[in-house]
Amino acid sequence: MNFWWKLILLFSAGLGLMACGASAAQTPAQEKEAAAQAAPAGPAVVTEAPAQSSPSLRKVRLGVGYIPDVQFTPFYVAQSKGYFADEGLEVEIEYGFENDFVALAAQGEREFAIASGDQVILARAQGLPITYVMKWYQRFPVALMAKADTGIATPEDLAGKKVGLPGLFGASFIGWKGLLYAANLDENSIKVEEIGFTQAAAIQQDLVDAAMIYIANEPNQLRDQGIEVNVIEVSDYIDLVSNGLVVGDKLMADDPDLVQRMVRATLRGLQDTIDHPDDAFAITREVIPEITDDKAPTQRKVLADSIKLWQSDTLGVSSPQAWQDSVDFMSKTGLLDASRALEPETLYTNKFVEAQ
Repeated sequence: MNFWWKLILLFSAGLGLMACGASAAQTPAQEKEAAAQAAPAGPAVVTEAPAQSSPSLRKVRLGVGYIPDVQFTPFYVAQSKGYFADEGLEVEIEYGFENDFVALAAQGEREFAIASGDQVILARAQGLPITYVMKWYQRFPVALMAKADTGIATPEDLAGKKVGLPGLFGASFIGWKGLLYAANLDENSIKVEEIGFTQAAAIQQDLVDAAMIYIANEPNQLRDQGIEVNVIEVSDYIDLVSNGLVVGDKLMADDPDLVQRMVRATLRGLQDTIDHPDDAFAITREVIPEITDDKAPTQRKVLADSIKLWQSDTLGVSSPQAWQDSVDFMSKTGLLDASRALEPETLYTNKFVEAQ
């Protein structure tokens, strides 16, 4: 597959990382990503706005991937507890396609977006002026999962096995390529099959030996059914930059105070969620009534596993080495045109986090 086709696939899917709704074999978030493959991306839909609007607050829009989901709990907490309002902000959360929001933020059509490191790298390689200003996920949320009784416990155990991928796009594809790259595996020794977003069912029914999954999602599904699984986390092998807050370079230059306030409020919501997960989950259930009493136990586990991916002694801070590793990996595997040289330090800044 040539570089440009890979680029189109990656951008059309959007990383959206994390597809955390774990109550069915295909989650609402995953359905959204699947739909992105079948139809052109349309306008983003505003589905979550503050309960009350105040003329004294600065209205800004935050573009996030997919649909309302437990993974966005820190933002719901920041809204509900007034952390955005404390900074003079009225934040309207828009759900749509990650690549759309990256482009809109770069063009000044949206103030903020949530995007993964690889999407920032690809965007900057295409000349889009976008910068990653706050790290949210400390660990890449994708892993390889297999039934425990298969004996697949390390990447090296995959030789001669069949691995299922949702498709050649998005977080699962990036994670798969990263795992191959970091473990120095010969991809030709492994049979790869596109299975759509049916990873849990495919593993359960032994249609594949292993599958790329979201750490907070499919393992909870199968364990709830009494199936023990081994989970090989990509981040144990390579530290790829995952989701964080991004902003267009013009807004960052023209109104750094606005960026500072958004970062500060978002970090408060994130820390509060980590510190008080039960309260945070209750807030999310108010936002997403589809999390019914029968679904709540599994969704609460999803939040707990997501929090493990967010935790850090230095919330929000990007690692220079992780950005270097991500750029090197994408260049060496053909995901990024090697002729489009990027300096990793130009892709992100820690100044807004460090100013807290």
